[in-house]
Amino acid sequence: MKKDIKNLTLKELEGFFSSLNEKKYRAKEVFNAIYKEKRENFSEITTLSKELRKTLDNIFYITTFKEVSRKTSKDDATKFVFELSDKRLIESVLIKNTNNIGRTWFTACLSTQVGCSMACQFCATGKMGLIRNLEAGEIVEQFLQLEKISPVSNIVFMGMGEPLLNYENVKKAIEILTDENGRELGKRRITISTSGITPMIYKLADEIPSVKLAISLHAAIQRKRDSLMPGLKNYPLNKLKEALIYYNERTGNTVTLEYLLIDNVNDTKSDAEALLKFSRDLKFVKVNLIHYNEIPSISFKPSKKEIEFQKFLLSNGLRTTLRLSKGTDVSAACGQLATNSKESLQFKI
Repeated sequence: MKKDIKNLTLKELEGFFSSLNEKKYRAKEVFNAIYKEKRENFSEITTLSKELRKTLDNIFYITTFKEVSRKTSKDDATKFVFELSDKRLIESVLIKNTNNIGRTWFTACLSTQVGCSMACQFCATGKMGLIRNLEAGEIVEQFLQLEKISPVSNIVFMGMGEPLLNYENVKKAIEILTDENGRELGKRRITISTSGITPMIYKLADEIPSVKLAISLHAAIQRKRDSLMPGLKNYPLNKLKEALIYYNERTGNTVTLEYLLIDNVNDTKSDAEALLKFSRDLKFVKVNLIHYNEIPSISFKPSKKEIEFQKFLLSNGLRTTLRLSKGTDVSAACGQLATNSKESLQFKI
């Protein structure tokens, strides 16, 4: 059975060419062709001999997704649904950003799993259950598909799935996309968002310290977090805080705490006080308060106390922003990603 060549790092590809008694630099030529020149067939890599191209074609394939649908929101977020080789579906989002002086750039929001096992009560993806992990090449291919629209300068792993429960494939995808012989994206332009898989936060700090970290916190009171995010009961807040202190000390990076404000659920003064207390021992920290995006079949509503909640945190010295997620009108915003076709639902667990 053929293998996806996009699952290989440069080092692994060099090892393959060495096994054929070919020079290692052939791997760099292939990387350049796929990730810089965006070649999708081995026949197009004319720096290689016809014989070598045939050998590659007999052993590997260059994965390309079928685009199932594309919707662009009023605020310049484009949601894509891609079909994988096994007919399952994933969603990715291309977000256009513009600053106050008119400079624009694009961020890719990538998925790491088909579905998710965390079962967060406010999230559409969590209602799917976990179907499977994405391979490294499937994560990379999302990025390459989005770059067909516009060059991407930032990646956020905030799509479908829990990235740290697919850590090795996410790590490999980052290695491929940041390789200087390929796409050469800067690691500091990449953010991994996790619900709080504490053992993997230590690993992330040790192995990919340049990558930024965001925590989907959403409650700093344990019983409320257990209710909102039942898949995290084995990762209590005190252990999460210890892991974040280690991450701060090991990397020197700021930790971003993501906090959806849900009406009459996690938006009281005691919730704000708990969030402030949780943040105090973190040396480098900021809070992103997020407007809750309503999801059909989920009864939660956006908080009416967003400004009040933010003012309390700011007045106590905690750096806090209030963020409106883009793409709400095409279900591309935070928590709204979930494939709902027959192809995906038949694998629901």
